[in-house]
Amino acid sequence: MGRASLVFVILMTSIFAGVLVRIQSNIAGVPDVLIRNQLNKEIENISDYVLRAAVRNANSQDFLDSVLNGEIVGQISHIQNFDIGERRIGNCDVLSLEYSYAHSQDHYKVKSHIRGFLQGVEVFRDAEMAFSFPMVTLGTVAPNVVYLEFERMLLLTWLFDIFNINNRLLPDSSGNDYEGEFHGFSFISPTAPYFVQDNIDDEVESWGGAYSKRYIKFNGLDNYITMDNKLPLESEDEEAFDTDNDFSLMCFAKIDKTGRRASLLSGDRRDQQGTLLWIPSEYNVSDMQHKPSAAIYFETTNTSSAKGKMHYVITLEDESELRVTINYTRQAVVWRRIGISFLSVYSIDPNHAQYPWNSYGLTFETKNGKSILTAYVDGVQVGQAQKDGEQRAYPSKYGMSIGRKALNSSFHSDDDRKYFFGIMDQSGMDDRAFTPYEMKLWHDGVMKSSLVQYIKD
Repeated sequence: MGRASLVFVILMTSIFAGVLVRIQSNIAGVPDVLIRNQLNKEIENISDYVLRAAVRNANSQDFLDSVLNGEIVGQISHIQNFDIGERRIGNCDVLSLEYSYAHSQDHYKVKSHIRGFLQGVEVFRDAEMAFSFPMVTLGTVAPNVVYLEFERMLLLTWLFDIFNINNRLLPDSSGNDYEGEFHGFSFISPTAPYFVQDNIDDEVESWGGAYSKRYIKFNGLDNYITMDNKLPLESEDEEAFDTDNDFSLMCFAKIDKTGRRASLLSGDRRDQQGTLLWIPSEYNVSDMQHKPSAAIYFETTNTSSAKGKMHYVITLEDESELRVTINYTRQAVVWRRIGISFLSVYSIDPNHAQYPWNSYGLTFETKNGKSILTAYVDGVQVGQAQKDGEQRAYPSKYGMSIGRKALNSSFHSDDDRKYFFGIMDQSGMDDRAFTPYEMKLWHDGVMKSSLVQYIKD
């Protein structure tokens, strides 16, 4: 009896000890979440303090004299790096401060990079602030002819259609009132808020590409946007929505890497996607249908691969063509397919925020006896095409199409339009050919302001 009791006591003790270990293990994870939450709040406050102190320092004469010798010519950057522990505030270390100036001590921005560490938990925070940088010295770096930022929610467009109410218009922030009109079906809204996961796995609303809070969805089936050229072709208005001797096109987008497969609503359309921006030349002439005045589009070369080609095209007034074509691999998973084969439907993938936005830009200019097309990805020049003779782009009086080729249905089927499958955040046109530096500035998300350019963290 005594031996049985001893065995029973040992067994129960072992079970109880196992339960305690498991409870302790589960409890041990809780403090990490609390510590991370505390640390995020601390690093946010310290980041704000450090950034504002650095901004005050950036414009002081003592700092300019000691670091930059008091002279600012062109674009200047200065980076201060610090070892861990060298600039410690509370539980946070300032790792670096970067100062950038544009031609003047009054046009500058400051970036900070900070690390927080507490009881084995580590977090980082980057932030930046700019003052009159670089708008005053470098001119406009936001499209001035038309600029759609897709900030308006277009709720239940199909329901408003029933009552003949147009709830499909997207405002133009350039000031020229070129509204874009959304076409096709979207159940709730074609524009959607941009969400990301924060450090403790909570879904929070955040800035999207180019500091926009919403983006617009293109389903690769029937979604596109049109903008009419409301000004006559002969207009002397310097911001006429028309192709001429100098202009720029640009947009932010995520091109879905897989493409739209067969679903409940359509067959396989993986080889029929890709149009970002398209300005038609002659809408009613069959020979000119695939010769846009200006266009940027992606071409699928293999339906089983994310690899393809980006095309940048200008049709000149004599109907000849300037074209830059580059190899391009899509990176983003934007849409997800729910269901099996032709019974499936598509919805936005909630994890698309982990993939970066890409910008695509095109500039055209006539100078030094040449007509020049320059192509950009992410603000970096990726190619250029030239032709002898200063010849304007083909005149267009049909506005712009976003998300599909503007082809006359009398000559082409819907499949030829190459609908875009992905999401877009901001697109526009400027009446100048942006310089490479300006195109990079636009890609980096510089926002217009009279004094405080932007705060990003």
